[in-house]
Amino acid sequence: MIRISIVGPESSGKSTLALSLSQKLECEVCEEHSRKYLEKKTYYDVSDLKTIAKEQDKLIRKGIERGGKYLIADTCVLDIELWSKIRFNKIDEKILDLSSKEEFDFYLLCKPDIPWEYDKLRENQYNRESIYEKFKSVMKEKKINYFIMKGSVSKRISYALKIINNY
Repeated sequence: MIRISIVGPESSGKSTLALSLSQKLECEVCEEHSRKYLEKKTYYDVSDLKTIAKEQDKLIRKGIERGGKYLIADTCVLDIELWSKIRFNKIDEKILDLSSKEEFDFYLLCKPDIPWEYDKLRENQYNRESIYEKFKSVMKEKKINYFIMKGSVSKRISYALKIINNY
């Protein structure tokens, strides 16, 4: 099984890329749990991110257990780790633990070079580029295998498929 996580700042094309790849590769997507969780809340804190991280980890593990040729995760605990650091300037130990145990073959890091799209859960319209740079920095620091997805949706899909097929 090739395990792929799609990460990046808000409104950078992660979900679109995940869905497109799942259709092309005929596999399921491990969805982003935070959306489902936060739609029911008006406020959240770092303890909510811990809950989200645990549930995201469970979704990914269930995807691995189901088997198949590919696992595509529309985000992962690493994303939640960065979110916690950016939003609250602290990271719960459980989030760090779960993040350190993630086992993806590679990550697709989405560059925020596409227009911002509003939705009620998004918070970071004006600092997407700095968040993207933080992703790159953390991934380099942790020696994570990643590829940058940029340009149009079709360019991103083509590049991602090339990476996957050559893996």
